[in-house]
Amino acid sequence: MRRFTNPLESAIDIRHYLLGAMVIVFGLVILSPFLVDLIKNAVSPKGADIENLSKYLSRNAFFLVNMSPFVIGFVSIVFCSRVIFHRPLKTFITARPQFDFKRFFFSFGLWSVLMLTSFFLTFIKSNHQLVWNFQSEKFFYLLIIAALFIPVQTGFEEIFFRGFLLQLFGKITQKGIYLVLITGTLFGALHLMNPEIEKLGLFAVIYYIISGLFTTLIVILDDGTELSWGFHLANNLFGIIIVTNEWQALQTDALFVDVSPPAPGWDMYVTMFLLYPLMIFVFYLVYQWKNWKKVLFKS
Repeated sequence: MRRFTNPLESAIDIRHYLLGAMVIVFGLVILSPFLVDLIKNAVSPKGADIENLSKYLSRNAFFLVNMSPFVIGFVSIVFCSRVIFHRPLKTFITARPQFDFKRFFFSFGLWSVLMLTSFFLTFIKSNHQLVWNFQSEKFFYLLIIAALFIPVQTGFEEIFFRGFLLQLFGKITQKGIYLVLITGTLFGALHLMNPEIEKLGLFAVIYYIISGLFTTLIVILDDGTELSWGFHLANNLFGIIIVTNEWQALQTDALFVDVSPPAPGWDMYVTMFLLYPLMIFVFYLVYQWKNWKKVLFKS
């Protein structure tokens, strides 16, 4: 299992990864809030805090502001790959000679179909209350922003968690199951600050961690982030442009607004215990993951 490495990898020790992590964290913790603060001071009354920024911006503008940290994070990773590691960014993305767009779009399309099917069944057979929210001008601006920035947002998370951190922990252990548990749980833990945790409680924590384990597993079995990135992009675009709700932190001018009270739905159980295993099984058949036992359980 190559972990997206190249011939230069043997010359790179753990200190490079630690230095790279410091650069990326600096970009996210220092530069991103500084940029958002500049925007806040430009558009809001003096003394208004960042929590009230949404009151002075349209939903599309507020969405754009929330994407800015991921742009900085992505640039930070590119900087690290070139200046600290002296190797192409591709080596943090895939072990293949080139990024496999067929894998990426296959995963994107498969998850899009499964989500849309689940969505229609959920809202036909459940007590979710949907409100049609299409506003042509706002929606088409949302489409443009989402098309430009959601690939960057999901790309940063994929490369950082399932490329950079996967290789970092791979310096400590090459046993795939440990890497799935470590990086998958870290990805889930990142979402503990989301407002869904307050609304849905422990269930939301479990959902995010299982999602992190699922995406890390398919990256390790496939030796590349293409499948995970395609899934991640489809998932986030759905939540941005198809349906939003009234209680999450980032609300958009999506096609539908779910105005029902926050509660774990059966669709989330279906996702975790039916759709994720189904995705893994389809990938297993299509991409012939015959050595999965060796990848996961042998160093």
